[in-house]
Amino acid sequence: MNTGPIAEPPTESPSWLPGAALPAPLSPAVSGRDEGERARLVWLTRLRWVAIAGQLAVLGPALSLGWLDPPLLVCFLSLVGGLAFLNIVTARWIIRDRNPGRDMLLLQLLFDLGALTCLLLLSGGAWNPLAPLLLVHACLGALLLHGWRSAANLVALGIAVASITLMPLRPPALPAFPTPVGIELPSLLLVALVIWGFTSWMTGTLAEHRRLLLNLKGHQERGDRLRAAGALAAGFSHEFSTPLNTLKLRLGRLERSEIGEEHPDLVAAQAAAEHCESVLRKMIGRQMEPGQLRMERVEVHKLVGRVCASWSSGGRSSVLSARGKPTAMVLPPLALTQALLNLLDNASEAMLGAGDAVSTVDVEVDNADGTVRIAVLDRGPGWPQVVRDNVGQPFVTTKSDGTGLGLYNAHALAVALGGRLMLEDRTDGGAIAAMVLPVEAFAPGELP
Repeated sequence: MNTGPIAEPPTESPSWLPGAALPAPLSPAVSGRDEGERARLVWLTRLRWVAIAGQLAVLGPALSLGWLDPPLLVCFLSLVGGLAFLNIVTARWIIRDRNPGRDMLLLQLLFDLGALTCLLLLSGGAWNPLAPLLLVHACLGALLLHGWRSAANLVALGIAVASITLMPLRPPALPAFPTPVGIELPSLLLVALVIWGFTSWMTGTLAEHRRLLLNLKGHQERGDRLRAAGALAAGFSHEFSTPLNTLKLRLGRLERSEIGEEHPDLVAAQAAAEHCESVLRKMIGRQMEPGQLRMERVEVHKLVGRVCASWSSGGRSSVLSARGKPTAMVLPPLALTQALLNLLDNASEAMLGAGDAVSTVDVEVDNADGTVRIAVLDRGPGWPQVVRDNVGQPFVTTKSDGTGLGLYNAHALAVALGGRLMLEDRTDGGAIAAMVLPVEAFAPGELP
């Protein structure tokens, strides 16, 4: 074997700056969890400043209309001041770039919920015109939290609703509670539960749609990489073929001139031109054409078996061993067939180069841990150091008539399918080229 693997491209993680209007990473499925927690926390502090400004704005009307007893003004301002102090501390925490932790949002929401509950208890409880603001926490809990933290916030909200319904201080503007407690309490609890459930469903749906969009974007980028690999070989072949044809024509003229066809320099030049032409033919034959990129659902074990049988019919020998249950995957079968044939050719040529024309090429297909591993094993000399030093580079070869594109295309296909190409040496001599592909890289509904 004469080419090497390309390292996997770095996985892109979305970065959401504090200046965003709404933090996008609202579900645990999104990468960059710490940055997402910080973005949510920034958004929450800004929302709290709005709430503090609103509380101060209604303070005057509440006193004049009798919704807040003047003796309770100190308590009211103390609670609002506590919220402002919490915002300042939280802002300093973020500025210093400390890790907020997964429980910080829950603690912040619980503090807000407790402060708002106390403010409502001082001013009419569930019968205060601003009492529905408490239900905003049902939405926030489902939007910013997930799992047991979201459920814990919902339980705390239920306790808060029960508190403002059962234990409010009646302000002067409310001589009697207009709605019985037996009606007010179940109604508020039902509304809170509906808001929380609907927001949780919407958050999960949007997160799933975002995951699908990212998957489709990755699918497009992988296809672009495959086409780029083909365009690289096609462009090189096209640019190189014109001067090569000119060279052959001039050599033919020299052969018919007084120099003679037996001149050693002319013979060497013609041999070099023939070699270049042979390399170009191989490059053109190994391009990844757009038709090879058609995605289909295929049985990997059966496809590999057919490829090995076809390759072995040419007088060469391969042995296929399969482990694990048969696996159906969505992939481009033509491109995978070409890549596997390239690996088989490389393995056979490596053994022939080492003087071994008898040993067979081993092919293994294994399904484990959500991946399929297709490995080609030979009894050659192993991987050359130049291949290891130039992993992922096309046209890297140690063979005099090689192009260095066979394993490069195999690696490009593996990366495009969300997998990787691994190169290893066999413990008892030889080389291993293994394509490791995720089984669910593409779902049937995501076929182009």
